[in-house]
Amino acid sequence: MLQYKHYQNREEWLQVREDFKVIGASEASAIVGASNWITATELWESKMGIRKIKDISDSELVQYGTQAEQHIRGLFMLKHDDYKLTYRPYDFLYQSERPWLRCTLDGELENEDGVKGILECKAHFVRGKSDFAQWKDRIPDNYLIQILHQWLATGFSYAFLTAELIFQDFSSQLRTYYFEANEYQEEMNWLLSEEEKFWECVKTRNAPNVKLFL
Repeated sequence: MLQYKHYQNREEWLQVREDFKVIGASEASAIVGASNWITATELWESKMGIRKIKDISDSELVQYGTQAEQHIRGLFMLKHDDYKLTYRPYDFLYQSERPWLRCTLDGELENEDGVKGILECKAHFVRGKSDFAQWKDRIPDNYLIQILHQWLATGFSYAFLTAELIFQDFSSQLRTYYFEANEYQEEMNWLLSEEEKFWECVKTRNAPNVKLFL
């Protein structure tokens, strides 16, 4: 059963995430070895309190992404006004049987039939041809894993990812991708299994095995 846990501000939300050692959507790719910035071992060490993950929230790129989110969300809604949008910036969503697997959404969508889905907003700085190729008829693996995690946390039926792709000359493209959860059930089952293994490592304080995402 879907649960909502509301907090008053970002500081309270961050503190709860640290104190209760939950797994958030941005951490899921690290667990399976698909993160560009942290390994599963480093994530586990942060959960154990023996490593502090470098805070990059003040970096120029992260600051841009944070400020751009509201505008990307607004542009999405201009083109999809048949959806109802709810934005809960300091809410955790999770299933009652898995309170440790949580997410906070960039937007909660509801279509005309009352079916709920996810809106994910990204500002992505393209670093070359190989990076740009990850966006051809697909999205990068770490972003897809984030959506899989959000489906596991919410039980919602679909997801939109809207991304501003920013190039080295500072030109940009706005792209929107659509996914249906029932087409990714096998991938969700796999991710849930990997996250459950990692969570057992957190509970037992045993370091996880090294993961290589293929």
